[in-house]
Amino acid sequence: MRGLKIFVTLILSCCFLFSKGQDKLYYMMTADSSLVGVRNEKGTIIIPPIHHVYHDFDLNVPIDDPFIEFIGVLGDEEDADNPAFAVSTVYDRKGNILYYPQFFDNGSDYWSEGLRRYVEKGKIGFVNFLGDKISPADWGFALPFNYGYATVYAGKMKKQYDAGGEHWFVVPAEDGVNESLINKHGVRVEPLQIRQDPKDYFYNGAYYPNPFQYNNDELLILKKLDQFEKAITFLFKLSSSQYEYKPLQLEIVEKPNRYFPYYVIGAYEEQRRLDDYDILFDEKSGDFYISQWASRRELVPLNEGLISSIGENLQRRKDDIKLETRKLAEQELLKLQTNGK
Repeated sequence: MRGLKIFVTLILSCCFLFSKGQDKLYYMMTADSSLVGVRNEKGTIIIPPIHHVYHDFDLNVPIDDPFIEFIGVLGDEEDADNPAFAVSTVYDRKGNILYYPQFFDNGSDYWSEGLRRYVEKGKIGFVNFLGDKISPADWGFALPFNYGYATVYAGKMKKQYDAGGEHWFVVPAEDGVNESLINKHGVRVEPLQIRQDPKDYFYNGAYYPNPFQYNNDELLILKKLDQFEKAITFLFKLSSSQYEYKPLQLEIVEKPNRYFPYYVIGAYEEQRRLDDYDILFDEKSGDFYISQWASRRELVPLNEGLISSIGENLQRRKDDIKLETRKLAEQELLKLQTNGK
């Protein structure tokens, strides 16, 4: 969505949300710049420089983040065949170790629906943005959350490499490994006898209870988005080859917290989360924004972002959009442009 860059972006200053009144923290390095740690503005070491430097750190700019993450884990070597292994260490601003994120794609695990995986004693649990462990590390392996549920495996798991030896996947290492689903409270959920709600989650041939339950204020947020339903679908899908319009399912997947004061609305296609963008809602101003999933520090007003994305795709993909879809997208673009005036 390169066109979004032409708009003035709202830069989030999260430091105002959590660091007010706290000591300013700065990165520090050893004399040979090989190890990194953290100090406060008085020079007191908060996190000793024990982690190797894998990217650039600005030593003169205060650390805004509520938590500090470094690549590397100190301690005993992990079982080489165990797929549950940590690659980094997360500290609070006082230098206390909070948890060790699970490995994912040559780095730390990503956030999914407000949760990520952590590793403890060779098993996996889940932690939230506040650093709270919402489930103990009880699982031999677990997949990230999707549609309000995470797949977990009770029992010993192992890596199994493909023929090339470069990529691996996860298989049971012993008999009796059990697969199940947990909700965002870390509680195991049993499948329903019969489907009870159109939004029930279909997984492995069974239905699980609709995870999206809202109060009246949250229902109003989603109702306000109804007018943008088609345009938001085009935001995610218009760049797909020969795409034929089918509305996406929009659900609130995260609620405001003291570090991030926005509701997060996710888009689902056949109950699978599309993670290119998040839709954010500021309850104080009543405004919606678009954020690219990888970074929530740059927000674009929803109407402007949709105009940019749809207009750019209509221009660049003239021969790759079905006629009926193009007509519908052009109608949405005109409606957005009219609403913005």
